[in-house]
Amino acid sequence: MTRTTVAAIDLGATSGRVIVGVFSPSAGLQLTEVHRFPNSFHQLGENFYWDVGGLFTEIKKGLREAKKLFPELISCGIDVWGCDVAFLNKSGRLVFPVHAYRDTRTEPLLARIKAAGDDQKLYEWTGLPAINYNTGLQLRETVEACPELVQLADRCLWLPDYFNYLLSGTMVNEFSIASTAMMLDLHSEGYSKEAFNYFKIPAKWFAGPHKAGQKLGKIKDIDGLGEIEVVLVPGHDTSCAFEAIPRTGSDLIISSGTWMLAGAMLDKPASGDAAWKLGISNERCGDGSYRPLKILIGLWLLEQMLATFSERPKNEAEWGALIQAAEDQPAPSVLLDTEDRARLFNPKNMREAIDDQLLSRGATPPDSIAGYVRLICDSLGQTVATAAKKFEAITETHFENIVIVGGGAKNRLLCQRIADYSRLPVYSYNLEATSVGNMGYQLVAQGVVPSMAAFHESILGGLNKKVYLPE
Repeated sequence: MTRTTVAAIDLGATSGRVIVGVFSPSAGLQLTEVHRFPNSFHQLGENFYWDVGGLFTEIKKGLREAKKLFPELISCGIDVWGCDVAFLNKSGRLVFPVHAYRDTRTEPLLARIKAAGDDQKLYEWTGLPAINYNTGLQLRETVEACPELVQLADRCLWLPDYFNYLLSGTMVNEFSIASTAMMLDLHSEGYSKEAFNYFKIPAKWFAGPHKAGQKLGKIKDIDGLGEIEVVLVPGHDTSCAFEAIPRTGSDLIISSGTWMLAGAMLDKPASGDAAWKLGISNERCGDGSYRPLKILIGLWLLEQMLATFSERPKNEAEWGALIQAAEDQPAPSVLLDTEDRARLFNPKNMREAIDDQLLSRGATPPDSIAGYVRLICDSLGQTVATAAKKFEAITETHFENIVIVGGGAKNRLLCQRIADYSRLPVYSYNLEATSVGNMGYQLVAQGVVPSMAAFHESILGGLNKKVYLPE
Protein backbone atom coordinates (compact mmCIF):
# COMPACT_ATOMS: atom_id res chain seq x y z
CA MET A 1 0.00 0.00 0.00
CA THR A 2 1.45 3.37 -1.05
CA ARG A 3 1.57 5.89 1.78
CA THR A 4 2.49 9.57 1.61
CA THR A 5 3.33 11.54 4.76
CA VAL A 6 3.02 15.33 4.97
CA ALA A 7 2.92 17.90 7.79
CA ALA A 8 0.57 20.86 8.21
CA ILE A 9 1.80 23.83 10.22
CA ASP A 10 -1.29 25.68 11.39
CA LEU A 11 -0.81 28.94 13.29
CA GLY A 12 -3.84 30.50 14.95
CA ALA A 13 -4.14 33.69 16.96
CA THR A 14 -4.27 31.80 20.28
CA SER A 15 -2.39 28.58 19.52
CA GLY A 16 -0.32 26.80 16.90
CA ARG A 17 0.21 23.17 16.05
CA VAL A 18 2.02 20.80 13.75
CA ILE A 19 -0.08 17.88 12.51
CA VAL A 20 1.19 14.97 10.44
CA GLY A 21 -1.06 13.33 7.86
CA VAL A 22 -0.47 9.86 6.44
CA PHE A 23 -2.42 9.40 3.21
CA SER A 24 -3.18 6.28 1.21
CA PRO A 25 -5.86 5.82 -1.48
CA SER A 26 -7.47 2.95 0.44
CA ALA A 27 -7.31 4.26 4.00
CA GLY A 28 -7.71 7.97 3.36
CA LEU A 29 -5.98 10.45 5.66
CA GLN A 30 -4.83 9.59 9.19
CA LEU A 31 -3.85 12.55 11.39
CA THR A 32 -1.44 12.77 14.32
CA GLU A 33 -0.85 15.97 16.26
CA VAL A 34 2.85 16.03 17.11
CA HIS A 35 3.27 19.51 18.59
CA ARG A 36 0.99 22.19 20.05
CA PHE A 37 1.96 25.50 21.59
CA PRO A 38 0.28 28.68 22.84
CA ASN A 39 0.34 31.94 20.91
CA SER A 40 -0.56 35.50 21.82
CA PHE A 41 0.32 39.03 20.89
CA HIS A 42 2.24 41.24 23.30
CA GLN A 43 1.85 44.89 24.22
CA LEU A 44 4.82 47.22 23.91
CA GLY A 45 3.89 50.79 24.74
CA GLU A 46 0.55 51.49 23.12
CA ASN A 47 0.83 48.85 20.41
CA PHE A 48 0.53 45.08 20.01
CA TYR A 49 3.05 42.79 18.30
CA TRP A 50 3.59 39.11 17.44
CA ASP A 51 6.62 37.18 18.66
CA VAL A 52 7.60 35.85 15.23
CA GLY A 53 10.94 34.53 16.49
CA GLY A 54 9.18 32.48 19.14
CA LEU A 55 6.69 31.19 16.58
CA PHE A 56 9.45 30.09 14.19
CA THR A 57 11.22 28.31 17.06
CA GLU A 58 8.03 26.35 17.72
CA ILE A 59 7.64 25.58 14.00
CA LYS A 60 11.13 24.08 13.89
CA LYS A 61 10.49 22.15 17.10
CA GLY A 62 7.28 20.73 15.63
CA LEU A 63 8.93 19.74 12.35
CA ARG A 64 11.78 18.00 14.18
CA GLU A 65 9.27 16.04 16.24
CA ALA A 66 7.33 15.18 13.07
CA LYS A 67 10.48 13.93 11.34
CA LYS A 68 11.46 11.92 14.43
CA LEU A 69 8.09 10.15 14.61
CA PHE A 70 7.59 9.91 10.83
CA PRO A 71 10.99 9.56 9.11
CA GLU A 72 9.25 9.21 5.73
CA LEU A 73 7.87 12.80 5.97
CA ILE A 74 8.26 14.42 2.52
CA SER A 75 6.72 17.90 2.74
CA CYS A 76 5.19 20.61 4.87
CA GLY A 77 2.88 23.57 4.31
CA ILE A 78 1.99 26.52 6.49
CA ASP A 79 -1.22 28.50 7.03
CA VAL A 80 -1.76 31.49 9.33
CA TRP A 81 -4.43 34.04 10.24
CA GLY A 82 -4.96 36.90 7.80
CA CYS A 83 -3.69 40.43 7.22
CA ASP A 84 -0.45 40.73 9.25
CA VAL A 85 2.86 41.28 7.46
CA ALA A 86 6.64 41.27 7.82
CA PHE A 87 8.93 43.84 6.17
CA LEU A 88 12.29 42.65 4.77
CA ASN A 89 15.25 44.42 3.20
CA LYS A 90 17.15 43.25 0.12
CA SER A 91 19.15 40.72 2.11
CA GLY A 92 16.01 39.22 3.63
CA ARG A 93 16.49 40.74 7.07
CA LEU A 94 13.43 41.70 9.13
CA VAL A 95 13.49 45.50 9.35
CA PHE A 96 10.32 46.33 11.32
CA PRO A 97 8.40 44.72 14.19
CA VAL A 98 5.35 42.68 13.21
CA HIS A 99 2.15 44.39 14.34
CA ALA A 100 -0.81 42.27 15.50
CA TYR A 101 -4.12 42.87 13.74
CA ARG A 102 -5.93 43.62 17.01
CA ASP A 103 -3.78 46.74 17.43
CA THR A 104 -6.15 49.71 17.24
CA ARG A 105 -3.58 52.09 15.72
CA THR A 106 -5.53 52.19 12.44
CA GLU A 107 -8.83 53.37 13.98
CA PRO A 108 -8.23 57.09 13.22
CA LEU A 109 -7.41 56.21 9.59
CA LEU A 110 -10.55 54.05 9.32
CA ALA A 111 -12.62 56.94 10.67
CA ARG A 112 -11.14 59.28 8.03
CA ILE A 113 -11.86 56.78 5.25
CA LYS A 114 -15.49 56.41 6.28
CA ALA A 115 -15.97 60.14 6.85
CA ALA A 116 -14.74 60.79 3.31
CA GLY A 117 -17.04 58.10 1.90
CA ASP A 118 -14.04 56.26 0.47
CA ASP A 119 -14.95 52.90 2.01
CA GLN A 120 -17.49 52.22 -0.74
CA LYS A 121 -14.98 53.18 -3.42
CA LEU A 122 -12.41 50.80 -1.92
CA TYR A 123 -15.06 48.07 -1.88
CA GLU A 124 -15.79 48.56 -5.57
CA TRP A 125 -12.07 48.17 -6.33
CA THR A 126 -11.22 45.27 -4.02
CA GLY A 127 -14.44 43.60 -2.84
CA LEU A 128 -13.44 43.91 0.82
CA PRO A 129 -15.13 46.13 3.41
CA ALA A 130 -13.01 48.69 5.24
CA ILE A 131 -12.04 47.10 8.55
CA ASN A 132 -9.32 48.38 10.86
CA TYR A 133 -7.16 45.25 10.49
CA ASN A 134 -7.07 45.11 6.66
CA THR A 135 -3.47 45.04 5.48
CA GLY A 136 -4.03 48.09 3.32
CA LEU A 137 -4.99 50.19 6.33
CA GLN A 138 -2.14 48.74 8.38
CA LEU A 139 0.39 49.63 5.67
CA ARG A 140 -0.95 53.16 5.19
CA GLU A 141 -0.76 53.83 8.95
CA THR A 142 2.73 52.34 9.19
CA VAL A 143 4.06 54.41 6.29
CA GLU A 144 2.51 57.58 7.74
CA ALA A 145 4.08 56.85 11.14
CA CYS A 146 7.45 55.66 9.76
CA PRO A 147 7.97 57.14 6.25
CA GLU A 148 11.59 55.92 6.16
CA LEU A 149 10.23 52.38 5.81
CA VAL A 150 9.49 52.98 2.12
CA GLN A 151 13.22 53.08 1.43
CA LEU A 152 14.28 50.62 4.11
CA ALA A 153 11.99 47.73 3.12
CA ASP A 154 12.39 45.89 -0.18
CA ARG A 155 9.66 43.25 0.26
CA CYS A 156 6.48 42.83 2.26
CA LEU A 157 5.39 39.27 3.05
CA TRP A 158 2.23 38.13 4.78
CA LEU A 159 3.11 35.92 7.73
CA PRO A 160 2.69 32.54 5.99
CA ASP A 161 4.81 33.91 3.14
CA TYR A 162 7.45 35.00 5.65
CA PHE A 163 7.63 31.62 7.38
CA ASN A 164 7.79 29.94 3.96
CA TYR A 165 10.78 32.17 3.21
CA LEU A 166 12.48 31.32 6.50
CA LEU A 167 12.06 27.61 5.75
CA SER A 168 12.82 27.51 2.02
CA GLY A 169 14.59 30.74 1.13
CA THR A 170 11.91 31.48 -1.51
CA MET A 171 9.87 34.70 -1.38
CA VAL A 172 6.35 34.61 -2.82
CA ASN A 173 3.04 36.27 -1.99
CA GLU A 174 0.31 33.62 -2.00
CA PHE A 175 -3.20 34.27 -3.37
CA SER A 176 -5.55 33.46 -0.49
CA ILE A 177 -3.60 35.38 2.13
CA ALA A 178 -3.23 38.34 -0.24
CA SER A 179 -7.02 38.42 -0.56
CA THR A 180 -7.36 39.38 3.12
CA ALA A 181 -5.56 42.66 2.47
CA MET A 182 -8.03 44.95 0.64
CA MET A 183 -5.38 45.16 -2.08
CA LEU A 184 -6.44 42.68 -4.80
CA ASP A 185 -8.46 43.73 -7.83
CA LEU A 186 -12.00 42.35 -7.45
CA HIS A 187 -12.39 41.32 -11.08
CA SER A 188 -8.92 39.99 -11.94
CA GLU A 189 -6.10 37.92 -10.50
CA GLY A 190 -3.82 40.90 -9.88
CA TYR A 191 -3.42 43.70 -7.38
CA SER A 192 -5.58 46.80 -7.49
CA LYS A 193 -3.55 49.76 -8.75
CA GLU A 194 -6.24 52.06 -7.39
CA ALA A 195 -5.94 50.57 -3.89
CA PHE A 196 -2.13 50.72 -4.02
CA ASN A 197 -2.29 54.39 -4.94
CA TYR A 198 -4.93 55.13 -2.32
CA PHE A 199 -2.97 53.49 0.50
CA LYS A 200 0.34 54.85 -0.87
CA ILE A 201 1.87 51.37 -0.98
CA PRO A 202 5.09 50.85 -2.98
CA ALA A 203 4.43 48.29 -5.72
CA LYS A 204 7.96 46.90 -5.26
CA TRP A 205 6.94 45.37 -1.94
CA PHE A 206 4.73 42.69 -3.52
CA ALA A 207 4.99 39.97 -6.16
CA GLY A 208 2.43 37.62 -7.65
CA PRO A 209 0.03 36.82 -6.20
CA HIS A 210 0.96 33.17 -6.66
CA LYS A 211 -1.54 30.32 -6.69
CA ALA A 212 -1.18 27.56 -4.12
CA GLY A 213 -0.07 24.04 -5.00
CA GLN A 214 3.54 24.64 -6.07
CA LYS A 215 6.81 23.51 -4.52
CA LEU A 216 9.02 26.23 -3.04
CA GLY A 217 12.09 24.10 -2.41
CA LYS A 218 13.64 21.98 0.33
CA ILE A 219 14.06 23.28 3.89
CA LYS A 220 17.34 25.16 4.19
CA ASP A 221 19.86 25.46 7.02
CA ILE A 222 17.93 23.43 9.61
CA ASP A 223 19.74 20.27 10.67
CA GLY A 224 17.83 17.06 10.05
CA LEU A 225 15.07 18.64 7.96
CA GLY A 226 16.84 19.20 4.64
CA GLU A 227 14.91 16.50 2.76
CA ILE A 228 11.50 18.02 3.51
CA GLU A 229 9.90 19.97 0.65
CA VAL A 230 8.13 23.25 1.45
CA VAL A 231 4.84 23.46 -0.48
CA LEU A 232 2.89 26.66 -1.07
CA VAL A 233 -0.56 25.90 0.36
CA PRO A 234 -3.37 28.44 0.85
CA GLY A 235 -1.67 30.75 3.33
CA HIS A 236 -4.91 31.89 4.94
CA ASP A 237 -6.16 29.35 7.47
CA THR A 238 -9.78 30.08 6.53
CA SER A 239 -9.09 29.18 2.92
CA CYS A 240 -7.56 25.86 3.99
CA ALA A 241 -10.59 25.14 6.18
CA PHE A 242 -13.16 25.94 3.46
CA GLU A 243 -11.28 23.97 0.83
CA ALA A 244 -11.10 20.86 3.01
CA ILE A 245 -14.86 20.37 2.94
CA PRO A 246 -16.42 18.06 0.31
CA ARG A 247 -19.25 19.71 -1.62
CA THR A 248 -22.64 18.26 -0.71
CA GLY A 249 -24.99 20.68 -2.45
CA SER A 250 -25.90 24.27 -1.67
CA ASP A 251 -24.06 24.77 1.62
CA LEU A 252 -23.33 27.80 3.72
CA ILE A 253 -19.94 26.99 5.20
CA ILE A 254 -18.82 28.19 8.61
CA SER A 255 -15.24 27.99 9.76
CA SER A 256 -15.64 28.49 13.48
CA GLY A 257 -12.66 29.52 15.54
CA THR A 258 -11.59 32.81 17.11
CA TRP A 259 -13.60 34.28 14.25
CA MET A 260 -16.63 32.72 12.57
CA LEU A 261 -16.32 32.98 8.80
CA ALA A 262 -19.64 32.29 7.08
CA GLY A 263 -19.56 32.00 3.30
CA ALA A 264 -19.64 29.89 0.18
CA MET A 265 -17.51 28.82 -2.78
CA LEU A 266 -18.92 30.68 -5.81
CA ASP A 267 -18.01 31.34 -9.43
CA LYS A 268 -18.20 35.11 -9.10
CA PRO A 269 -17.80 37.74 -6.39
CA ALA A 270 -20.60 39.29 -4.40
CA SER A 271 -20.58 42.95 -5.38
CA GLY A 272 -22.78 46.00 -5.38
CA ASP A 273 -24.38 48.18 -2.71
CA ALA A 274 -26.11 45.36 -0.84
CA ALA A 275 -22.89 43.34 -0.53
CA TRP A 276 -21.02 46.44 0.63
CA LYS A 277 -23.65 47.32 3.25
CA LEU A 278 -23.63 43.76 4.62
CA GLY A 279 -19.84 43.78 4.71
CA ILE A 280 -19.21 40.68 2.58
CA SER A 281 -15.50 40.01 2.07
CA ASN A 282 -14.67 38.60 -1.34
CA GLU A 283 -11.70 36.50 -0.34
CA ARG A 284 -10.06 34.01 -2.69
CA CYS A 285 -9.21 30.32 -2.61
CA GLY A 286 -5.73 29.00 -3.19
CA ASP A 287 -6.47 28.68 -6.92
CA GLY A 288 -7.71 32.27 -7.16
CA SER A 289 -11.45 31.44 -7.30
CA TYR A 290 -13.94 33.40 -5.19
CA ARG A 291 -14.89 32.71 -1.59
CA PRO A 292 -17.23 35.51 -0.50
CA LEU A 293 -17.93 35.43 3.22
CA LYS A 294 -19.12 37.44 6.15
CA ILE A 295 -16.63 37.84 8.98
CA LEU A 296 -18.44 37.34 12.27
CA ILE A 297 -17.15 37.52 15.80
CA GLY A 298 -16.64 33.95 16.98
CA LEU A 299 -15.27 31.90 19.85
CA TRP A 300 -13.16 34.91 20.82
CA LEU A 301 -16.16 35.88 22.98
CA LEU A 302 -16.11 32.50 24.73
CA GLU A 303 -12.32 32.28 25.05
CA GLN A 304 -11.98 35.74 26.55
CA MET A 305 -15.01 35.38 28.82
CA LEU A 306 -13.69 32.11 30.28
CA ALA A 307 -10.35 33.79 30.98
CA THR A 308 -12.10 36.03 33.51
CA PHE A 309 -13.12 33.05 35.68
CA SER A 310 -10.62 31.35 37.98
CA GLU A 311 -12.36 27.99 37.61
CA ARG A 312 -12.82 27.07 33.98
CA PRO A 313 -12.83 23.75 32.08
CA LYS A 314 -9.43 22.11 31.66
CA ASN A 315 -10.32 18.84 29.89
CA GLU A 316 -13.03 17.28 27.71
CA ALA A 317 -15.02 15.97 30.67
CA GLU A 318 -15.17 19.41 32.27
CA TRP A 319 -16.07 20.98 28.93
CA GLY A 320 -18.88 18.48 28.52
CA ALA A 321 -20.21 19.28 31.98
CA LEU A 322 -20.11 23.02 31.29
CA ILE A 323 -21.97 22.64 27.98
CA GLN A 324 -24.59 20.49 29.72
CA ALA A 325 -25.00 23.13 32.42
CA ALA A 326 -25.33 25.82 29.76
CA GLU A 327 -27.98 23.79 27.93
CA ASP A 328 -29.98 23.64 31.16
CA GLN A 329 -29.97 27.43 31.48
CA PRO A 330 -33.09 29.34 30.40
CA ALA A 331 -32.91 31.03 27.00
CA PRO A 332 -31.61 34.59 27.41
CA SER A 333 -34.22 37.31 27.01
CA VAL A 334 -31.70 39.69 25.42
CA LEU A 335 -28.93 38.55 23.09
CA LEU A 336 -25.57 40.21 22.61
CA ASP A 337 -25.07 42.69 19.80
CA THR A 338 -22.07 40.90 18.31
CA GLU A 339 -21.43 43.84 15.97
CA ASP A 340 -20.51 46.00 18.98
CA ARG A 341 -16.84 46.32 18.04
CA ALA A 342 -16.22 49.16 20.48
CA ARG A 343 -16.87 46.84 23.43
CA LEU A 344 -16.07 43.36 22.14
CA PHE A 345 -13.14 43.66 19.70
CA ASN A 346 -10.32 43.58 22.26
CA PRO A 347 -11.51 44.49 25.77
CA LYS A 348 -9.28 44.19 28.81
CA ASN A 349 -12.02 42.14 30.50
CA MET A 350 -14.58 40.39 28.26
CA ARG A 351 -16.99 39.61 31.09
CA GLU A 352 -17.13 43.27 32.08
CA ALA A 353 -17.57 44.27 28.43
CA ILE A 354 -20.50 41.86 28.03
CA ASP A 355 -22.08 43.07 31.31
CA ASP A 356 -21.68 46.69 30.24
CA GLN A 357 -23.46 46.05 26.94
CA LEU A 358 -26.32 44.17 28.58
CA LEU A 359 -26.81 46.79 31.30
CA SER A 360 -26.84 49.56 28.69
CA ARG A 361 -29.78 47.77 27.07
CA GLY A 362 -31.69 47.22 30.29
CA ALA A 363 -30.81 43.51 30.62
CA THR A 364 -29.40 41.63 33.60
CA PRO A 365 -26.01 39.93 33.14
CA PRO A 366 -25.77 36.16 33.78
CA ASP A 367 -24.99 35.03 37.31
CA SER A 368 -22.84 32.00 36.39
CA ILE A 369 -20.25 30.81 33.91
CA ALA A 370 -22.90 28.48 32.42
CA GLY A 371 -25.19 31.47 31.90
CA TYR A 372 -22.50 33.31 29.95
CA VAL A 373 -21.86 30.25 27.77
CA ARG A 374 -25.58 29.98 26.98
CA LEU A 375 -25.78 33.70 26.21
CA ILE A 376 -22.78 33.58 23.87
CA CYS A 377 -23.92 30.45 22.01
CA ASP A 378 -27.42 31.85 21.49
CA SER A 379 -26.02 35.19 20.36
CA LEU A 380 -23.68 33.54 17.85
CA GLY A 381 -26.54 31.37 16.60
CA GLN A 382 -28.66 34.43 15.90
CA THR A 383 -25.68 36.18 14.28
CA VAL A 384 -25.16 33.30 11.83
CA ALA A 385 -28.88 33.08 11.02
CA THR A 386 -29.10 36.78 10.21
CA ALA A 387 -25.98 36.65 8.05
CA ALA A 388 -27.26 33.56 6.20
CA LYS A 389 -30.53 35.23 5.17
CA LYS A 390 -28.81 38.36 3.94
CA PHE A 391 -26.11 36.34 2.20
CA GLU A 392 -28.79 34.35 0.33
CA ALA A 393 -30.45 37.50 -0.96
CA ILE A 394 -27.23 39.12 -2.12
CA THR A 395 -25.74 36.08 -3.86
CA GLU A 396 -29.11 34.81 -5.17
CA THR A 397 -28.27 31.45 -3.61
CA HIS A 398 -30.65 29.24 -1.63
CA PHE A 399 -28.80 27.41 1.11
CA GLU A 400 -30.09 23.95 1.95
CA ASN A 401 -27.70 23.28 4.80
CA ILE A 402 -25.12 24.86 7.04
CA VAL A 403 -21.78 23.07 7.33
CA ILE A 404 -19.58 23.92 10.31
CA VAL A 405 -15.95 22.97 10.91
CA GLY A 406 -13.32 24.13 13.36
CA GLY A 407 -13.48 24.42 17.12
CA GLY A 408 -17.14 25.44 17.08
CA ALA A 409 -18.10 22.15 15.40
CA LYS A 410 -17.29 20.40 18.70
CA ASN A 411 -19.66 22.63 20.68
CA ARG A 412 -23.05 20.91 20.44
CA LEU A 413 -24.87 23.83 22.08
CA LEU A 414 -23.51 26.27 19.50
CA CYS A 415 -24.38 23.93 16.61
CA GLN A 416 -27.91 23.39 17.92
CA ARG A 417 -28.54 27.09 18.41
CA ILE A 418 -27.33 27.87 14.89
CA ALA A 419 -29.82 25.28 13.59
CA ASP A 420 -32.62 26.67 15.76
CA TYR A 421 -32.15 30.30 14.76
CA SER A 422 -31.48 29.64 11.07
CA ARG A 423 -34.15 26.90 10.70
CA LEU A 424 -31.64 24.92 8.64
CA PRO A 425 -29.95 21.57 9.29
CA VAL A 426 -26.41 22.02 10.60
CA TYR A 427 -23.80 19.44 9.57
CA SER A 428 -20.94 19.34 12.03
CA TYR A 429 -17.74 17.70 10.79
CA ASN A 430 -15.29 16.44 13.39
CA LEU A 431 -12.61 17.42 10.93
CA GLU A 432 -9.33 19.22 11.45
CA ALA A 433 -10.38 21.23 8.44
CA THR A 434 -7.55 23.74 8.30
CA SER A 435 -4.87 21.06 8.49
CA VAL A 436 -6.73 18.77 6.08
CA GLY A 437 -7.07 21.50 3.45
CA ASN A 438 -3.39 22.32 3.91
CA MET A 439 -2.46 18.65 3.37
CA GLY A 440 -4.74 18.31 0.35
CA TYR A 441 -2.77 20.98 -1.50
CA GLN A 442 0.49 19.28 -0.57
CA LEU A 443 -0.74 15.98 -1.97
CA VAL A 444 -1.79 17.69 -5.21
CA ALA A 445 1.62 19.38 -5.48
CA GLN A 446 3.35 16.03 -4.92
CA GLY A 447 1.25 14.39 -7.67
CA VAL A 448 -0.30 11.94 -5.21
CA VAL A 449 -3.86 13.05 -6.11
CA PRO A 450 -4.78 14.85 -9.35
CA SER A 451 -6.98 17.55 -7.82
CA MET A 452 -8.64 18.77 -4.63
CA ALA A 453 -11.91 17.24 -5.85
CA ALA A 454 -10.21 13.84 -6.03
CA PHE A 455 -8.76 14.42 -2.59
CA HIS A 456 -12.27 15.12 -1.23
CA GLU A 457 -13.52 11.83 -2.68
CA SER A 458 -10.69 9.91 -1.04
CA ILE A 459 -11.39 11.22 2.49
CA LEU A 460 -15.20 11.32 2.36
CA GLY A 461 -15.74 7.88 3.88
CA GLY A 462 -13.66 8.70 6.95
CA LEU A 463 -15.43 11.88 7.96
CA ASN A 464 -17.29 11.92 11.26
CA LYS A 465 -20.46 13.91 10.60
CA LYS A 466 -23.23 14.88 13.03
CA VAL A 467 -26.52 16.52 12.05
CA TYR A 468 -28.37 19.06 14.18
CA LEU A 469 -31.97 19.64 13.14
CA PRO A 470 -33.93 22.77 14.15
CA GLU A 471 -35.99 22.21 17.28
